[in-house]
Amino acid sequence: MAQGQSATDAAPPASGRAEAPRVLVCDARPVVRAGLSSVLQDAGLVAEGDFASALDLLDEHAPTVLVVGLRIDDPETFRVAASAKAARPDLKVLVVADGATVIDLREAVIAGVDSFLLTSAPTGELREAVSRTARGERIISPSIAMQLAGTWRQEPRESGASALSPRELEVLQLLAEGLTNQQVGVRLGLSGRTVKTHVQNLLIKLDVPDRTGAVARGFRLGLIR
Repeated sequence: MAQGQSATDAAPPASGRAEAPRVLVCDARPVVRAGLSSVLQDAGLVAEGDFASALDLLDEHAPTVLVVGLRIDDPETFRVAASAKAARPDLKVLVVADGATVIDLREAVIAGVDSFLLTSAPTGELREAVSRTARGERIISPSIAMQLAGTWRQEPRESGASALSPRELEVLQLLAEGLTNQQVGVRLGLSGRTVKTHVQNLLIKLDVPDRTGAVARGFRLGLIR
């Protein structure tokens, strides 16, 4: 299937059966993207595309599950995941990775990823994971489950990059431009105390210790222009 091309929508479910997921596959690598799409062709695939087209495809096809590939040492996947979750909070995201480090898993949590599989997973396991992720379950490849112990957790509603408010995103952008709290307040017409509260919320939601960490994570997740 060509980049951005739609797939035939899945047939309506039989009466009494759960509605089939609507799946969007995104990956920067055409061969990997084609492989994932082939596996999911009969499991709810509605479209495929690269990372640059992801948000447009979300608007066009309104998928329930976004399946994205992750290359080692490539943060683009998490930027796409965070942006997609910010645009559509109800969207479920499943990452399929070549491998996973503890840092990758931590970034996945912050970006709002719901499920995490390895490319070595059987095709049937991937299809099942998509269906279960669409139902709100969190699916993790057994081979990386131990790495997740103490790292992956169910994030509270008020935490995670997808929970940032429009105002918090504005504050984060201005922090990235080097403005102090006072300067941010002047720019946005806010009191110093209000700006401080927004900054504290950013540190909690992005799980970082300071402003510098918030800006660094914001760039990594694509939250800063």
